[in-house]
Amino acid sequence: MRDINEALSFLKKQSALTWLIAANVLIFIALRITAVIFHLCGNSGFEEILLQYLELPSSPLLLLLRPWTPVTYMFCQFDAWHLVFNMLVLYWIGKILAMAVGPKRLAWIYLLGGLTGAIIFTGVSAIAPGIGYGDYLTGSSASVFAVMTATAVIMPKIRVNLVLIGEIQLRWVVITLIIIDLCLGAGGENVGGHIAHLGGVIAGALYPLLHKRLSHKRKPMSINPVSSSADDMRNLDEILDKIKQSGYASLTANERKQLFEISSRIK
Repeated sequence: MRDINEALSFLKKQSALTWLIAANVLIFIALRITAVIFHLCGNSGFEEILLQYLELPSSPLLLLLRPWTPVTYMFCQFDAWHLVFNMLVLYWIGKILAMAVGPKRLAWIYLLGGLTGAIIFTGVSAIAPGIGYGDYLTGSSASVFAVMTATAVIMPKIRVNLVLIGEIQLRWVVITLIIIDLCLGAGGENVGGHIAHLGGVIAGALYPLLHKRLSHKRKPMSINPVSSSADDMRNLDEILDKIKQSGYASLTANERKQLFEISSRIK
């Protein structure tokens, strides 16, 4: 019983970012194990049938029969490199965004990006059938693009260190990745998938406007002498304003500590 309680306590302490990455990785492992088992049993094509019930179909009629797929597709990857790249980017940039908006809102941005990508993919596929590579959409790329874009918009001057390049503002990294993705889409390879990525970019760009409106509508909570939610949000807004003006590197050691502490309290 003690072990179970400790395990539950450990799981409760994990952030939304950890849960998002874990969901992607666990579903990938489950799909791979299932594919191996059925391959050994002589049914090598079973994973394709299984994937069709998790991937987002381009057909609106088929979507009505599988209404869960707009959510499941954004956690479903069968290609290992696709998974590794998306999860590395999500972890790297997601940690930065979580400090600004909190882990829970990071999760909402992830879901919003995936759903927006699904809507655009399905809509474009209905207007121009066959525009995508195949009849299904799968992967967390639209959600990851939403997280990247939201981070670049909310903290445009924050700097990151890149191998062989050095310190550079994150927004230029995100803009470069978006341009590369658009060029790949224009080249005709998996156009539908790249259109979904664009949906994630749109969602990520629009979220900060919603976040700003919510911040203005937020009502102050009862003040605690040590630390209150109102104090946390006021301090967080001041730190984020400084990041926007001068970049993350301008923060003092105490301000960086405050940023991490507030982020952990509001997750």
